[in-house]
Amino acid sequence: MRSWTILLTIALSTLAAVLPAAAGAQGLPPPTPPPLPPSSSPSTPPVSPEPSGPPSTAPSTAPSPGPSVQPVPIRVDRARVGIVPGAVVVVHAVGGAGPLVASPSFSGVEVYSDAAGRTLTLTGVTNGRGAVTLSDAAGDTAVINVLVAPRAGVVPADADVELAGTVSAQYVTARVQDAIAQLAQMQPGTTLAVGGLTAGTLHPGDTLEAQARVTVQGHDTYVDQSGTTNVHLRVAALPRLDPAVLFYSDDPERLGPLDDGVLFRGTIDPSRAARVYVYHVSDVPRRLYLALAATTGTAHVQVLGAAAGPTDAYSYVGHLSTLRYLLERAPQESVVATVSSAVPVFVPLGAGPMLAGQLIAAIYDLRELDGAPVNVMVVAASTGVDPATLLAQPEHPSDGHFRRGEFSLANVPPLAISYTAGSPDPAPFTVGIRYFADGRAAFPNARPDIVAAAGQRAPLAGDYGVLRDVALQLVNPTGAAQNVYLYEQPGANGGVTTTIWFDGDAAPTEIRCVSDPSQRYLVKGFGLAPGQTLNVTGTYMTDGTSFLPLSFGLTATQPPVAPPNGCGPKPDAPATNAATPSRR
Repeated sequence: MRSWTILLTIALSTLAAVLPAAAGAQGLPPPTPPPLPPSSSPSTPPVSPEPSGPPSTAPSTAPSPGPSVQPVPIRVDRARVGIVPGAVVVVHAVGGAGPLVASPSFSGVEVYSDAAGRTLTLTGVTNGRGAVTLSDAAGDTAVINVLVAPRAGVVPADADVELAGTVSAQYVTARVQDAIAQLAQMQPGTTLAVGGLTAGTLHPGDTLEAQARVTVQGHDTYVDQSGTTNVHLRVAALPRLDPAVLFYSDDPERLGPLDDGVLFRGTIDPSRAARVYVYHVSDVPRRLYLALAATTGTAHVQVLGAAAGPTDAYSYVGHLSTLRYLLERAPQESVVATVSSAVPVFVPLGAGPMLAGQLIAAIYDLRELDGAPVNVMVVAASTGVDPATLLAQPEHPSDGHFRRGEFSLANVPPLAISYTAGSPDPAPFTVGIRYFADGRAAFPNARPDIVAAAGQRAPLAGDYGVLRDVALQLVNPTGAAQNVYLYEQPGANGGVTTTIWFDGDAAPTEIRCVSDPSQRYLVKGFGLAPGQTLNVTGTYMTDGTSFLPLSFGLTATQPPVAPPNGCGPKPDAPATNAATPSRR
C-alpha cells in the first residue's frame, strides 16, 4: 500500500510540470501556481523547482514580412521631340518594371531601343506627328510626342554687323537679331530668339566680338533649331547724314484688298541720299516693308530711322513716328546694310502685321556708301505673300490724291523768328503750306509723271518728312528782366500735334493735340536778363496725321497750355469720324 502512494505522488508531480507547457501551446492561460509557504527567513529567496519537462523554445527575432515593393513609374528625359527627316534623336528612360516596350503611333518615325528599353533612338522618316508610347509589364506607360518636320531655320555660325553713330545696347541687340534673321533662312511663321549679348553704349570706332545664343522657334510646325552664332560687330565713323531728297509714299493712303505691290519706287547713289516718309492705312491684314536692291552687284547703305504703329490711333502714330525719328537722328544711331542685286534687303515697318483699319507711319534716312545705284521701294504684302515676289511690279496706280513723289530738301527755310522786348509781336512763321503768297510751290514735286497728272495738287502738302532748323533770336534791350513765349496756333482744318527739339534739352518738347484756330498755345517760355540777347536753336518736323498749316510766334503774353482734350468734339458740333486718316 505504501508503494502505491509513492507512485501516485510522483505521477501527480510530473503532470503538474507538463500541464503549463501544454496549456501555453494551446493558447490557454497557465494555471495559477500555489502560494509559496511562509519562510522563517524573508531574506532567503525561494528555490524554484527544476522543471522536469523539455526546455521551452525562445521567441523568434526575425522581422515580420512587410508590404510588397511597388515599381518606380516610367519617366523620360523629354516629353516632346522634334526630328528632321533623316535625323536622329536619343531619348533616355528610367523606372518601370522589367524591360520597356516602345510603340510608335505613326510611320513617320522609327524607334530602336536597347535590351532594357531605357535608351531609345528615334529616326525621322517622313513628315508627320504622333507619339511613341513606352510600357512595362505592370501596365505603366509614358508618352513621347513626336513631330517630324523640316527645320525651322538654320543657326548661322557667324554674323557680321556694321553700325554707325552712337548706339545703345538695346539697338545693338536689335540689329544683331536682324542680321541673324537675314541669315537664318527662317520658315514662314517661325520666330527668332537671341540672347547672351552684353554690350553697353558703343561709339564710332568701337568693335565687339561676342557669342549669341540663338533659337529658331518652329511653334510646333517646324523643328526648333538652337545653337551659337559668333557676332563680329563694328561701329563705323561716318559724317552726319542729311538727305537731299524726300521720297514720299502716301498713295494710296488707304490700301484695299487688291493693293499689294510696290507703292513707291526711287533710286539713290553715293551722291544722293534720301529720306523716305511712309504713311499708309490698310483695310486688310498685311505688312509694309522698306526694300533695298542694288541695280548690279552689291552696295552698302546706311539706314537711320524709325516707324510707329500699327494701330488705329492715328494721331498717336503720326506723332510717335516723328518723335522716334528725332531720337534716332540725334545720335545718328544707324545700321550699314549690305545690299545685293540678287538678294534684296527688307526692313519690316512697324511692330508687326497690320490689322484692318490700322496705320503705320515711318521715317528713314538712307545713304549709299559705295557700289552701283540702289532701288528704294515701299512694298505692301498681304498676310502670306512674300514681298520679294512683288518687286518686279510697276509702281502702284495713284488713288487720285497724288500724295506721292520726290521733293528737294536742299535749302529748307528755317523756322526763324526774331523778337525784341518792348516791340510789337513779330509776324508768325507758318509751316505746312503748299504755295507761297507769290504762287511758288513751297516744295515742288520732281516727278514729271505726277506733275503732269496732278497739276496744282502735285506739291508736297503738310511738310511731312521735312526737317527744319529752329532759329529764334530773343533780344531784351531794357534794363529789366523780361519773359518771352513761343506759341503755336492751329489752322482751321483740324487738330495738330507738335514735336520740336531745342538744342540743349535732354528730349524733344511734345505738344498734345490742339484744334482751336482762335487760340494760341504755349510751346516753351524763355527768360531774358536785362540787356541779354538769346539765340535759341533746335529742329522741328511736322507730325503725321496733323492738319496743317500751323503757325508759330513769339509774344510777351503767356499763352495757355494745351488742354488734355484739345482735339475732342466741340460741344456745339457733332463728333467727326475719328477713324479717317485723311489730313487734307
